[in-house]
Amino acid sequence: MPDLPSSLRLVYHESEPHPRDVALADVYLDLPFPPAPPGRPYLFVNMVQTLDGQAALRGTAYSIGTDVDHYLLRQLRVNADAVLSGAGTVRKDDVIITTHRHLQERRAGQGRTRNPLSVVVTASCAFTDEVLATKKFFQRTDLHRLILTTDRASAEDIARVHARGAEVHIVATDPSGEVDLEAALRFLFETRGTRQVLCEGGPTLNTALARGGLLDELFVTTTLRLGGDPSEPRIVSAPVTDRPLCLISELHYADAAGVREAYCRFRFPR
Repeated sequence: MPDLPSSLRLVYHESEPHPRDVALADVYLDLPFPPAPPGRPYLFVNMVQTLDGQAALRGTAYSIGTDVDHYLLRQLRVNADAVLSGAGTVRKDDVIITTHRHLQERRAGQGRTRNPLSVVVTASCAFTDEVLATKKFFQRTDLHRLILTTDRASAEDIARVHARGAEVHIVATDPSGEVDLEAALRFLFETRGTRQVLCEGGPTLNTALARGGLLDELFVTTTLRLGGDPSEPRIVSAPVTDRPLCLISELHYADAAGVREAYCRFRFPR
């Protein structure tokens, strides 16, 4: 277990007293969310970036943040019924959707699954033998894994994923031939009772959700380090709005050397 701080500094909140210290164990626990729009879950995105905006370092997002960010990543998941990821994230980073052990016990005591449903969207459902054999998303049997794909997926590719224990469902395609994300969220809402969905990217999926009017909130960890590689992706991959985000809260993690990371929660503009 890494040596974590006992608290973070809340420097701003739209409706709570600040500045003040907040216990790390309480930072993203039992977050209040507004009601979801009719017919779909409430959707919030969580991403990490360098100070100059990179959402990956040397091809992976996990190496950007500190152990505090990694702790909050898993803590935020406790609020979700399902965690949504793109197939590119599975191929590059992997997808292992778990919360902390004590929060798993808490969820179980509330009559919920110990971890959120892990959902991956992919138009083709095509994964290489190496990905199927090495990525934990396809190896872990203690997590409920669901792939939402389209009629572009071959029966052979679907069978290969089934053989790894993942559930597969076909949903509608959008005009570009990709997964219709509104249909995917409606499927989760209507068939799984999903009311809150956390998306963990990547940037292409974030962009599609925002452009489709499906993104409600954005959580961003900014680590005070520079990436310096303009070829690496950002948290969104194309323009999605010309309106400013509404800041809900901002927290800081500091050590003996000073501020290390900032954690911001935004409401997405309509």
